[in-house]
Amino acid sequence: MKKPLIRVTQLECFRRYMSGEYAYVTEQDVIDNITKKFEGNDYTRIGTAFHSIVECGAPHCTKEPSGVRHFTYYKKDKTETVPEGRRFCYNGGDAILDVKQCMVALNYRNKHPYAFHEVREYKDFGEAIITGCADMIDGLEIRDIKTKFGSISDKDYIDSCQWQFYLELFKADTFHFDLFIFQGYNKEKHKGDVRGLDLTPYEPAITCYRYPEMEDKNHALVRDFLKWVKFRELLPYLPLRETDG
Repeated sequence: MKKPLIRVTQLECFRRYMSGEYAYVTEQDVIDNITKKFEGNDYTRIGTAFHSIVECGAPHCTKEPSGVRHFTYYKKDKTETVPEGRRFCYNGGDAILDVKQCMVALNYRNKHPYAFHEVREYKDFGEAIITGCADMIDGLEIRDIKTKFGSISDKDYIDSCQWQFYLELFKADTFHFDLFIFQGYNKEKHKGDVRGLDLTPYEPAITCYRYPEMEDKNHALVRDFLKWVKFRELLPYLPLRETDG
């Protein structure tokens, strides 16, 4: 028997829209999350480059020599020197990190030498199958790695449904959000080249724990999501997956 497959990221986008607390998350964003293939952007390419170092240690990349960055500041052409770095190439564009930034990722990897990386899990929730991919499983704990480019609100992560679904999917009790901030990032100036920016861990990690009503809350969100999907006639856009039974 086949059932609709729902990603935890889709549920989190829906939760944010329905909460009304995130003005920048619209109903169209939820629809696009379901119907369109995400092509990536500078933020995600930088994050993917960082993740690849954490996951592989020495992922494929090319050396980027030190040089000069050109940018516009108050309608005037400006330049600044940038250090040597590493270029990570993706279909939609490149990301360039400097050596210090790469070492931040490598040092984080070395703190978790026995961790499993990029582990995907599925669970049958009755009407649908839910799936999520854990960045890192270290012992009995889940760690999620995010590169950030601005201010951080702990509440955004504590309120998230991501960690709650992951704890259920992976049958774990503890989930850590490990955040790394590119200080002073400017999208127009830096784009995918973040060389020269301080990359600092957000400390302490944002840690969330299983609680008694968690799974009931997860199942209620799945039911609300499916009800909304059917109302919006979006069910055909959800892929089908064979159930274990």
